[in-house]
Amino acid sequence: MKTKREETKSLDNVQSLERALKIIDLLAHSNKPMGVTEIGKLIGVHKSTAYRLVSTLRQFGYVDQDEETEKYFLGLKPLELSSIINERLDIKKVIHSYLEELADKTSETVHLAVREGDEIVYIDKVESKHTIRMYSRIGARAPLYCTALGKCLLAFGPEELVKKWISKDVLPQRTQNTIKSGRELAEELERVKAQGYALDREEFEPGIRCVGVPILNKDGKAIAAISVSIPSFRLTEERLQELIPILIKTRDIISEKLKYL
Repeated sequence: MKTKREETKSLDNVQSLERALKIIDLLAHSNKPMGVTEIGKLIGVHKSTAYRLVSTLRQFGYVDQDEETEKYFLGLKPLELSSIINERLDIKKVIHSYLEELADKTSETVHLAVREGDEIVYIDKVESKHTIRMYSRIGARAPLYCTALGKCLLAFGPEELVKKWISKDVLPQRTQNTIKSGRELAEELERVKAQGYALDREEFEPGIRCVGVPILNKDGKAIAAISVSIPSFRLTEERLQELIPILIKTRDIISEKLKYL
């Protein structure tokens, strides 16, 4: 249970965040740089508080300062974030027809995901026509280390991220099949890199198996991943061997289209 002091501190943090967001919105809609006194008046705080807020926002690139006038304007960070969002939307737009084609060929649920930090984020899907299928939703998140999509994004992702994960002694267990240690994960990622696809053997959700492939840019790094998710009782070894080349072919076509991202 939080103490009164902790609750007060938490409310202060929320209030500071609200004020910082107001400043970003204010500068985004201003046609000229603004001083801290003016910013403070418009968001209802003393200029010393406004100065602390804009200084923090400047540190993270959301606000910049004119060195001559000492007034503030919107920095480049929002543009960077906008580019990321636009890239993801472009990826989704380009790839969706291939997801539909893949779902039609396999009769199973197909997902598209990107990495955000230590998680994957589902950004598109095409549902299976079967009555029994995997439940998921666009915008949901899942771990990197125990999903086929995540393994693809990790194996073909930044080296520092791989080192971070394989150095872990113990990994959180989602099911009895979840990879247990960084050492096991390192071996798994080597397999993924060698074969070009990843498997989820009921590691994230009991009763669900997945096959995933990375979408690669010109540098061979994963910018997204696609997967087919199947109830375990429908995925025989024979069926798996049928699905892998279909996914790999789809991966190659999409990667060629998106290789310069």
